[in-house]
Amino acid sequence: MLKSLYPEISWDEVDIIGLDMDGTLYDEIDFISQVYRPIAFKLATVGKRSPEEIYSWMISRWIEKGSSYNKMFDEVLFGVSINNNFKNILISECLEIFRGFRPEIILSEWVESVLNEMGKSFGLFLVSDGSGKLQARKFESLNLGRWIDPNNVGITGNFGAMFSKPSIKIIDKIEILRGGVYEGRVVYFGDRDVDAAFSNQAGFNFVRVKSMKTIA
Repeated sequence: MLKSLYPEISWDEVDIIGLDMDGTLYDEIDFISQVYRPIAFKLATVGKRSPEEIYSWMISRWIEKGSSYNKMFDEVLFGVSINNNFKNILISECLEIFRGFRPEIILSEWVESVLNEMGKSFGLFLVSDGSGKLQARKFESLNLGRWIDPNNVGITGNFGAMFSKPSIKIIDKIEILRGGVYEGRVVYFGDRDVDAAFSNQAGFNFVRVKSMKTIA
C-alpha cells in the first residue's frame, strides 16, 4: 500500500515512520468547529454581534489564516468599547476554553487503514505542537494508542516553546529515536511548512499530506 501511495520513498530502507497529528491524521476543522462554539458565546457577551455571527466569522478566518494565527480573538474584539484590562481578561478566558476543551474527534476509515498498514512493518512515533493537555486529549479521542506507544509520543507543549517545530529538541524525548542514525531510515508525515523544516533538520524523509489522503 505505502509503495503505491508514496512511490518517491525507498520503503525498503525505512524502519520508522513519524506522524504529525493536527491536519495530518484528521481534518483539523473537525476540532476547530467544536471549540469555537463556546468561545463565540463568550465573545458575544460584549459588543453587538451574535454568537452565530462571531462563530461563522472565526471559522472563515481560521480557514484563511490557519492554526498558527494568534490574533483571532483580538480581531473579534476590535472596535468593541471595553477597557484593555477587561479585554485581556476576556481573551485569557477564551484561551482557557480552547486549551481546556475536550474534543470529540475520530479518524476516518481510510486513515485507520493506512495506520494499520504502517504498524505492520514500521515503528511509529508522533510529534505534535500545542498545549500538552489538549493534544493529549486529542490523542485519546482519536484512539491513537492503538498504533503509537506513549513513550513514542512527543507533544512539544509539555516541554516549552523552544521544543516547538521546527526545533528537533523533542527527538530526545521519543524512545524509538534516541541515539539513532536517521538518514534514510525515517519518514515523517505532516501538513505544514514547519513540519517539512523539522523533518529536514532531523534528517528524515518528508511526505506532505492532508489528513493522510493526498499529497498536499
